[in-house]
Parts: sequence; C-alpha cells; structure tokens
Amino acid sequence: MNLRRAVWTAVFFALAVAAVPPLWLELASFRVLQVTNAEGERLEVFERAASAAPGETLEWRLAATNRSDRALEDVVLVIPVPPGTRYLAGSAEPLDLGGVAVRPEFSFDGGARYARPPLYRKVVVVTDGVEQEREVEVKPEAYTHVRWVLPALDAGQTVTVRLRTVVR
Repeated sequence: MNLRRAVWTAVFFALAVAAVPPLWLELASFRVLQVTNAEGERLEVFERAASAAPGETLEWRLAATNRSDRALEDVVLVIPVPPGTRYLAGSAEPLDLGGVAVRPEFSFDGGARYARPPLYRKVVVVTDGVEQEREVEVKPEAYTHVRWVLPALDAGQTVTVRLRTVVR
C-alpha cells in the first residue's frame, strides 16, 4: 500500500510540475495621478485601476517571469492597447535586459504586423478622378499593440514592460 501511495504521489507531483507554464505573465493597470507633495513638487502616484473615466491616463504593466530551470529564448511580450483607449506616444520604453536595450515594436493592424516607428500604411486617394495608392504615416494614437522581443529570459528572471494609454 505504501508503494502504491508513493507511485501515485510521484505521478501527481510530475503532473503538477508539468502543469506549471515556464513563462508566467501578469498584466495590471494603474491610474496615473498627479499630486503635489509638501515641498510643492509634482509627483506621479499609481493607483490600481478597475475602471477609468475619459481623459484619464492608465499605465499598463506586463510582468513576465521565467519559472523554468533554463533560459527561454525569443520571448515575445505583447500589451494590446485596450478598446476605448489610445496609446500615449513615447510611453513604451526600451527594456534594459542585461545591458541590451530591447526596443518596443508597434502594430496598427491588430497585431498582424509589427515595426518600429514611424509606421506607414497604404491608402487609396482619388485625385481628379484618378485612384492613386499612397503611404501615410500612422499616428501613435492608432497603434493597437506593442511588443518587446527578448532574445532570452534567464531561469527565475522577471522583467516588466509598460506603456500608457489615455481613455477616450
């Protein structure tokens, strides 16, 4: 009976270990508040945001932890710009990964394609009855997703990427 229990314990332990994903992701949103301290300095304060009003700025933080015992390669971290908000230009900063700057890439087509700014899209313009295809710059307010492609994430390592949006 003890051997049987030991076998079942080993099986359940193996299943539990296998069920733990190697990359743990946690996305959180924070309302960005401007306050003045006793010395008259303007400071930013962050408050967990369950909801937000038009015009408010939200900071989105995606924490990624490698829960495995080996380095993970080509880790892609994506923060979608939520509906009803617009990306705040310049708020997604490069991630310093052991002296390597991982620069964010942006998408305006729902995450199908990514590039570094400036981004361009093709539009058809009719001039004097003639259709012409032109490239126009996509404004940051039209970005739908932001991603960081990490060359590697060491075992046990946690990184956090962030961006800000403004509620429409």
